[in-house]
Amino acid sequence: MLGKTLFLILPLFSVASSQLCRPDAPGAFKVRFNIKKALGDKAYIWNSDEEFLFKAMMVFAMRAHVDNTIQISNVLICNVTPRVSFWFVVTSPSNSSEAVQSAEVKNAIRLERNRINSAFLLDDSTLEFLAIPPTLAPDVVHSSKSWLIVFGVVVGLLGVASVLLVVSGIKRKKKRENAKTEDPDDDEERIKSTETVENGARLDSAQFCEGADNEAFENISYF
Repeated sequence: MLGKTLFLILPLFSVASSQLCRPDAPGAFKVRFNIKKALGDKAYIWNSDEEFLFKAMMVFAMRAHVDNTIQISNVLICNVTPRVSFWFVVTSPSNSSEAVQSAEVKNAIRLERNRINSAFLLDDSTLEFLAIPPTLAPDVVHSSKSWLIVFGVVVGLLGVASVLLVVSGIKRKKKRENAKTEDPDDDEERIKSTETVENGARLDSAQFCEGADNEAFENISYF
């Protein structure tokens, strides 16, 4: 009697599983492994043991972030290809004919992506969850404080540059003024020195002439 019951139940379970785990089914995800590309000659062969490891990693992620009652039997794999790609779905522990919401599966895999990659010696480019981004992208938050900081830095740099320009302009102006004030003094000194020399020469010649005239006069008076 028990054998007949199991004989009747197993086909129903397989039908339900096939409906849940199929390409593009609600809650189903496609995975692609590029083992040869990642490991080259050290590439391992995908077999039932690797499938079990994959199911175990999915259970680990789901138990950590969704439901700690999920078991290996709740992870279904189908449409496996020789190039190691397949579809999988996680069923609810309370109702095996219902898939866990895809958003919860995505979030759990994103949060444990590094652990999953490490288990298969792969990375985000060689272990691909086609509908799940490799990392959890942070929300874009436009912070007014950051803009104020950038604005303050730019204004500060412009202020420093303006001060430097003004100071350099003042220095150049002072140099020009000093050059102008120094030149007339030099000219005046040159003129004074020239006049002094000329005056001295004229005075000496005048004195000489005067002395000569006096001498001649004195000589004439003696006669």
